[in-house]
Amino acid sequence: MTISRLSIDTSGFMKDTIGDAGITNEEISALSPRLDGLRAKIKEWQTGDAVNFLNLPKTTNLDAIEQMGRECAHKFKTTIVFGIGGSSLGGEMLARTLGHHKPRNQVKFYDNIDPRTLNEVNDVNWSETLCMVVSKSGNTAETLSQFLTVLPRMERYLGEAGVREHTIVITENKDGALYNIAEQLGIKPVEHPAVGGRFSVLSVVGLLPAYISGVDVSGVLEGARAMAKRCSTEDILTNPAFFSGAAQYLHAEKGRTISAFMPYADNLRLVVNWYRQLWAESLGKIDADGRHRGMTPIESHGVTDQHSQLQLMLDGPDDKQVTFIASPGVRHEGRRIPMRFQELPAVAPLAGHTLGELFISELKATRETLSRRNRPNRTFGLYDRDAYAIGELIMLLEMETVVVAELMGVDAFDQPAVEESKILTREYLADLRSADF
Repeated sequence: MTISRLSIDTSGFMKDTIGDAGITNEEISALSPRLDGLRAKIKEWQTGDAVNFLNLPKTTNLDAIEQMGRECAHKFKTTIVFGIGGSSLGGEMLARTLGHHKPRNQVKFYDNIDPRTLNEVNDVNWSETLCMVVSKSGNTAETLSQFLTVLPRMERYLGEAGVREHTIVITENKDGALYNIAEQLGIKPVEHPAVGGRFSVLSVVGLLPAYISGVDVSGVLEGARAMAKRCSTEDILTNPAFFSGAAQYLHAEKGRTISAFMPYADNLRLVVNWYRQLWAESLGKIDADGRHRGMTPIESHGVTDQHSQLQLMLDGPDDKQVTFIASPGVRHEGRRIPMRFQELPAVAPLAGHTLGELFISELKATRETLSRRNRPNRTFGLYDRDAYAIGELIMLLEMETVVVAELMGVDAFDQPAVEESKILTREYLADLRSADF
């Protein structure tokens, strides 16, 4: 069995580290009976035939994804991905975190409909470009509009047969508009698994664009499988997702309902974007008693936001819990700061050290300062571009999200409130069509 390559330090959540602001193992253990229902669900998810996020590392057809990915990487220099939310964030996270970033096989993600950004697509050389369109429902207005606005240009440059060869459609709903459009164009849709978009990163949705960009998707799935096994342990104190989820819930009950994710690695910034949707959309609900539940995820970057948000974290309201992510190996990287000008007080502490040593020292200092101010924090450590560790991290964050949802008494897998804005959007579009300009 492969040893975990993701280190998890939750000591900054605990009373031993941050005093009375912290929590204890006894408080966490007291929540264990409230998770019995979730334990039963986990067993069902792991042994049943129904596809779910927990068994995706086992049920995802890796051979098919790799074969499709090899063909795409061979035929096309560039891949454009149209999708929004979970249809885009997971794949982009993997590609930016683990991909090779070579000129060939570039994967570009368009997860918004800002017309000025989408104008970039006007300059695409369609003869060497693949268009990947992803929507679970097949009715996502933004994704449909992205594809439908570039389709005439694709048809003009490629012809009908070329459009079929240069387009991959990933969708689940056979009654959805995207499925219908694909059929009319002669494109055979790739099946989106029956899981919500924000939990779909370990399926073809996230893994195909990741593979094209050079990611070791097999390693990602292997790490996720290992973490899923660890998260099936019934003991709340040794199950990493149960422990972390319970700890975050307890701090939320103390009023710390803002979750700041702070990676000390530029290539891990996209992890925050993916996590932000997972956390917000899964937890932001009304429970059975009519209470508004949830925790607000915010994006922070080390060391940049030490110079913007850290002051608030230290002296502002005690309403936050901070998660650091770091690559310990970075301490051995970067140029060495020269000894020149070391007579200057501001330069003297820096002289002779690498940028990586400064980077990690600032992380340690920030973490220690938070702990001294009795502000809860935890740290994930993983080595750079380690697919196995990223797979572990993905599964852990998904599982602890489900744990917190269970403790809050909300359904982690729906998002009932967003439908109203979709209806209003259609009404406003109708008003624009009838408006007298």
